[in-house]
Amino acid sequence: MLNLSFVRTFVTLIETGSFSDTARRLEMAQPTVSQHLKKLETLLGVMLVERSNTYCTPTARGQALLPYAHSLLSCAARFESAVSGDHICIGCSGNIAAYYISADLRRFVDQEDKDVSWEITTATNPEIADKLAFGEIDFAAMEWPDKRSGIDVRPWRVEPLVVIVPPDHHLARARTISVEEMLELDIIGGERGSGTGTVLGEALGSKVRKLRLTHTLHSTEAVKSAVRAGLGCSIVLRGAVKSDVAAGNLKMLSVKGTKLEKTFYIATPSGLSAQTLPARLAAFLAK
Repeated sequence: MLNLSFVRTFVTLIETGSFSDTARRLEMAQPTVSQHLKKLETLLGVMLVERSNTYCTPTARGQALLPYAHSLLSCAARFESAVSGDHICIGCSGNIAAYYISADLRRFVDQEDKDVSWEITTATNPEIADKLAFGEIDFAAMEWPDKRSGIDVRPWRVEPLVVIVPPDHHLARARTISVEEMLELDIIGGERGSGTGTVLGEALGSKVRKLRLTHTLHSTEAVKSAVRAGLGCSIVLRGAVKSDVAAGNLKMLSVKGTKLEKTFYIATPSGLSAQTLPARLAAFLAK
């Protein structure tokens, strides 16, 4: 049977690169570290770590197993914390974490009869979907629906997409922009896997291929900074730029003649009792 202590030793050894450093971090004797690794490798039938006099690195098999090892340890920690029933691990994209989840989470926590501890994990939407499927998180708030089996998904909220331009742009005084005008702009893309490209494709049809995507950044904050600096324009969630528009740092335009909006979704593992914390949060947000 797989021993989680062996898994923890393996993960720590890869993180530190040293048997002695692993022993110090885990507060065990160095021979015990070697024994843990040997037993894990014997159980799995493969070599996991390349040893040397100065540093240890994962083998190809070890590298492939590392994400699952992290997942096992994460699930074990959450298994222990679930005894109290008042802790929830939420996964969401950077956009949802930065601009949307906090206010609703605060209202949910305030209505609960007991103290609720929580943590938020941010990653790309595909990574969040994997974390929920692997049991690394209890609850997901996503920018597109995950359709794999074993996960219950429901709509949460609808958020418009808008075009942002710098304050000195020739369109800055306008409130709206036509699709044809938008296709003439240099567009800066944001976080990959957010589903914005799919929304644009559905709204614009074949015209979406005419979008002039000049650069791709990895966060909305980076996109906003680039637009403020005059490096281009972008298409972003309206809630992500409200404060910037109010401060006069960016100008926001709605797109005429098409409905650009994104539906956010909430997801939980299938079969949860309605009394569990993730199910209660899902029901609260779905209202």
